Amino acid sequence: MLSIVACYGTLFVISVLSLLGVSLTLHTGAWAGAIVLFAGLAVVGTALGYRCHRVPAPLILAGIGAGLIIWVMLGSFNRVLELLGFACLITAAIWDWRLKGRSVFRQHE
Repeated sequence: MLSIVACYGTLFVISVLSLLGVSLTLHTGAWAGAIVLFAGLAVVGTALGYRCHRVPAPLILAGIGAGLIIWVMLGSFNRVLELLGFACLITAAIWDWRLKGRSVFRQHE
């Protein structure tokens, strides 16, 4: 979620400020770096979940999503690939969260 907020939240804030007459310059390299950093943290979080439930699919999906986001931010920008990368990260995070919930429930039985 932080990666999405860093991407689209920043874009939204800059747009609103522009409408209010405030000019703001943003270093695009730092912006892309923050998005990539948060995507990487999402993969790390999913890897921690893997340790709990031992299902590799969410981690693989998170890796694919982060890879797409890294490619788009540091390589060739493509809006469709960017959205696909964010969709993969969101899906992986939700999947991981649900698996962790089931794993914790099973431990208490």
